[in-house]
Amino acid sequence: MKKFILAIDFDGTVATDSFPEVGSLIKDADTVIRKFHEDGHDIIINTCRTGKYEGLAEYFLKKNNIPFHYINSNLPRVIDFYKQDCRKISADYYIDNRNIGGLPSWKEIYKIISKDAKAEGTETTMDVAKKASK
Repeated sequence: MKKFILAIDFDGTVATDSFPEVGSLIKDADTVIRKFHEDGHDIIINTCRTGKYEGLAEYFLKKNNIPFHYINSNLPRVIDFYKQDCRKISADYYIDNRNIGGLPSWKEIYKIISKDAKAEGTETTMDVAKKASK
């Protein structure tokens, strides 16, 4: 099974949009993100929140036992590979309520990504980058 980098928005995706406060948990977000983590995917919370507002989001995630690897930061292996750290998070999937067409249910998101992770020939962002650099 492929292991993906998932960039997950916070406001309106994990929690209802109540900025600068933190809203309530969106149905199944916690359960599905935990499943992604158990499946070995890398989870980056990709949010416009900074400073104390980012801290509120981090507190919410920890309080709700929602695992993540980083907030607003690329993975070290990605930074090492590209020899730079750009502002845009490098990911295989961007899960965001501002997506064209809106945010599918978290259960549907899990089905889509899990199917791709098991599909033959599916390449991750890093697979493609490594081929291009040869």
